[in-house]
Amino acid sequence: MRRELTFKVVALCALLALPALLFIQGCGKKTIQSSGDNTQGRPESVTAYDAIQYTKPAANKWYSENWMVMVKDGDPDGIARDGKAKVWEVYFFSPTPEEKCQFMVIYNRGNVWPNVPTKNKGGDDGQSIYKKNKPPDFRVDSNEAYTVAARNGGSEFMDAHPDAQASVTLRCKADYNAVGEEMPAPKYKWIWDVSFSEPKIDSEILHLYVDGMNGDFISKELQKPPA
Repeated sequence: MRRELTFKVVALCALLALPALLFIQGCGKKTIQSSGDNTQGRPESVTAYDAIQYTKPAANKWYSENWMVMVKDGDPDGIARDGKAKVWEVYFFSPTPEEKCQFMVIYNRGNVWPNVPTKNKGGDDGQSIYKKNKPPDFRVDSNEAYTVAARNGGSEFMDAHPDAQASVTLRCKADYNAVGEEMPAPKYKWIWDVSFSEPKIDSEILHLYVDGMNGDFISKELQKPPA
């Protein structure tokens, strides 16, 4: 009788200790919770080339026949000195659809956000220009373009304006022609526009243009605020 009672007491103690034991065992494990993060391991900050590669699958899903015509950073803090940004806007064009042939995909801190397709900026004439002038693949990434721009006046501007930020835009010749704008130098296929300015209204802006194919410095332009 005494043995049976002892066994029951031991069994009861074991049951009471089990939750505590499980709690102790689980203390060293990391709990994985769903936070709605859709980055799939993509980094927060990337160069323009990487942003294009990450957004390209969304463009291919939209239309397989497409090519990138423009990419620009949309980071409120500007592009970093390593040529990376947290936010990029990537514009794709497809000659296949007759309507809504432009598609913008946003890279935002590792997330990929496709937008609603729209008509290209050049209208009907622009569409035919895009079709005739498919650009070659650019070769100079945003980090290289920033370095060239900084070396040719950007660093001096940043030193004179401590609050200044840098922004970059890469456009192809077809995009300039479709929109009806003149390139800083018409012989180039791709041009980086690296701009430096303070984040305030009516601040002067320094534009430095870099060849998107070989990284050569093209020219610079200082835009003064209106008088």
